[in-house]
Amino acid sequence: MPGAGGAFVKARGKFVKAGGKFVKAGRAKAMAGRAPTRSRAAARSAAGSAAGEAPAAGCELPATALRWSCPPIKPSSEPPSAVFLLGQERPMTALHTGLAIHAPGYNLFVSGLMGSGRTTVVERLLRDIQPVCRRVPDRLFVSNFREPSQPILVSLPPGKGPVFRDELSELGRSLHGAVLAALRSRPHRMSRRVVRRSSSGRERRIMEALQRQAQKQGCAVVRFQAPNGTTTADIYPVVDGEPITLDALATLVADGKLDEPARARLLRQRDQLLERLDEVGERMREEAARVEAELRSMDRKLAWRVLQAHTKAFVRRWPQPEVADWLDTAGEFLELHLQQFVGIEVDPDDDGKTSEVPPPSLTEPRLLSFQAKIVKTSFNDACPVVIETNPTFANLFGTIATPVDGSPVGPMHVLPGAILRAEGGYLVLRCFDVLREPGVWPQLKRTLQTGRLEIREFEQGAPTTTLQPEAIPIDVKVVLIGEPGVYEQLANEDPQFPQIFKIHAEFDTTIPIEPLNLRRYADYLAWLAIKEGLRPLSPQGNAAVAEYGARAAGRRDRLITRYSDIGDLAREASHLATQDGARVVSREHVERAIEMQRRRHDLAQELTERDYTAGYMHLTTAGAVTGQINALTVLATGSIEFGRPCRITCSSGVATAHRAGLVNIEGLANLSGPIHDKGVMILEGFLLAQCGREGPLCMQATICFEQLYNGVEGDSASLAQLLALLSSLGEVPLRQGIAVTGSINQRGEVQAVGGVNDKIEGFFRLCRARGLSGDQGVVLPRANVGDLMLDHDVVAAVAAGSFRVCAVGSVYEAIAVCTGLSSDEVLGRVRAALARFRELSLGGLALGGLALGGVALGGVARGGVAPR
Repeated sequence: MPGAGGAFVKARGKFVKAGGKFVKAGRAKAMAGRAPTRSRAAARSAAGSAAGEAPAAGCELPATALRWSCPPIKPSSEPPSAVFLLGQERPMTALHTGLAIHAPGYNLFVSGLMGSGRTTVVERLLRDIQPVCRRVPDRLFVSNFREPSQPILVSLPPGKGPVFRDELSELGRSLHGAVLAALRSRPHRMSRRVVRRSSSGRERRIMEALQRQAQKQGCAVVRFQAPNGTTTADIYPVVDGEPITLDALATLVADGKLDEPARARLLRQRDQLLERLDEVGERMREEAARVEAELRSMDRKLAWRVLQAHTKAFVRRWPQPEVADWLDTAGEFLELHLQQFVGIEVDPDDDGKTSEVPPPSLTEPRLLSFQAKIVKTSFNDACPVVIETNPTFANLFGTIATPVDGSPVGPMHVLPGAILRAEGGYLVLRCFDVLREPGVWPQLKRTLQTGRLEIREFEQGAPTTTLQPEAIPIDVKVVLIGEPGVYEQLANEDPQFPQIFKIHAEFDTTIPIEPLNLRRYADYLAWLAIKEGLRPLSPQGNAAVAEYGARAAGRRDRLITRYSDIGDLAREASHLATQDGARVVSREHVERAIEMQRRRHDLAQELTERDYTAGYMHLTTAGAVTGQINALTVLATGSIEFGRPCRITCSSGVATAHRAGLVNIEGLANLSGPIHDKGVMILEGFLLAQCGREGPLCMQATICFEQLYNGVEGDSASLAQLLALLSSLGEVPLRQGIAVTGSINQRGEVQAVGGVNDKIEGFFRLCRARGLSGDQGVVLPRANVGDLMLDHDVVAAVAAGSFRVCAVGSVYEAIAVCTGLSSDEVLGRVRAALARFRELSLGGLALGGLALGGVALGGVARGGVAPR
């Protein structure tokens, strides 16, 4: 809004704003400045003096100055693009620059596109501009046989990912069948059988030699077959040609059939042979291990030959280095885990028959090792534009899925996010959503700075490490959509932010009223009617929508660019036209739709006006009262803003030793914000400039917003407060049929404020409810005349002479309008009153507190206690 004005008050406990900005109420500061005063002749500028002497009627605005009337608008036949609708050169140039430069940090921050459809607008902008995009490789993850927790990234030409995935899976299946067939082949079985028979012959000869040695020493080698198929051997003594156990040998000695020396000799021979048996057993175990190693080597060599034969064509089709490296590690893995891969054991002693073994455990991958997970692929040259409306950590960067069947986590559980989907194009995010999600903003900065994306799980505020896929190089531009002022705030809080988002495309929320922009409105409304099947708008209907856009823009020479709001109005007006059976939407339908929109949200306004009608709220709209004036404020409920007139009163008197200066009652009660307190302090600056040259002000005065209990902020009531103060000091009555809004500076110049249309209409409705007399009206800053887009009722009343709207540029003009006297006369009475106060104070009534304290301004803190 223009200027620093715009007094807003809390509505039923809701916060307020001042001058278009929401601010927090605070305590006023003591204002005891001692700026040099000026002479009476120099108290006003030449322009101000002249204005002060002008008659009040010279400030009145004609009805034609209160509202802009749009001529009928006809649309063109071309469907509008987002570039055409926005029509702003500066942000468009920034967008083109950001889209054209492919370098680190050239991401875009778009601000100013207010309204619920701004994300769609950005998407349409990107598609309409049609930037040149570079196709990026397809990205896949495959198993890492050496580090299973770190899947390997494979990058392939664009669009080839699905083909590679299918061929790799087929390679695994064909390789499995080929290896299995080779192991079952007759030549390989015969080779294995030769090795085993050769080993069995060597084992037999070793055992026969041991048997012959045992026979020479009166013993025998006895072999046993265990139930599990294993064979063990022992040395038994031989008596009468039969091997016997040691217990039987002891029985023969006890029965006298064998003497003790013979038994001892047999036992010594047995002990010697047992040592020999251990040696033989070790040799046989070594032989068995050698045979098994030789058989495994035969199987692996066979599998390696099969692998080379089957992968030769695969490598020719996929010559990427990472594919060749992966196949090498796959061959090593297959050699080491051949039995687990094929899932069988080959037994050459069963005439070539094979027996299936239990399936491999979940920790022993088989065909899953030859599967690839596609995380990025592209099917055409279209530039991807991805809008992520829920940018959680997982949705944005990807995550690792949790297996539901308890299987180990692997590449197939890697889930990509929006950044990968947008690689090679544009990722559109809302800044507020990004900042509120835990961990998202730091990770997004890191990703954009390094140009590498890491897909991780994210739990309890920090990424976990269950699976760590290889980082992916990315080429993506991020487009952040934020509110006006957010870019500057983030740049101030984070020095890295401007280096990451080097392009700031800042759209104005309004565009000037000119024929081309009016055609933009008409073209958009025509396109919307065709797209959504609405009733078409007549030229007068288009004009009514444009007038709504000017009112919403806050100035009658500007139009809003919130096309979502314009579209909503068109939809509701079309609904009314359908109900009436009309084929086109007329001006009357648009104006009814605007009224219905307001009626849906104006309960707070109705309750406030009801309080005035019932007499609960005191406000006089006739006669003249000293030290009392009607100020114009705006209540903001969150869904609607409406004008609320409010009474301001002022009481003044001679300063005392313990109280001097201007007291802001709202400030004492902590019901005002810092901007409002500043406005009150400026009043003392004006008095100092006008009357401080003759000596100390020596006055005390209290200013209050009557029946205002929820707080006030903004300085748009400072003109009304000054008039009430001058009225109280000079005992000059103020016209109660006049309501005042405007901010002032210390020189008495009236400054622009916000919400003038709502303020004027709020006071007009109150006066109309009580009966328009022709003496009622409002005073507003001349700088706000360009903002006027008043309701037709107000314009008609002004045209009929039953209501007045006056524009002033200085407090001197406002004095003439509100008192009927010249500013010189009123200020003369004020100086006379202050002279009396000074005489009484310096004459001894409050000499100790004032003269010794040196109060020249009466500038006292909120509590009103003079400094000691």
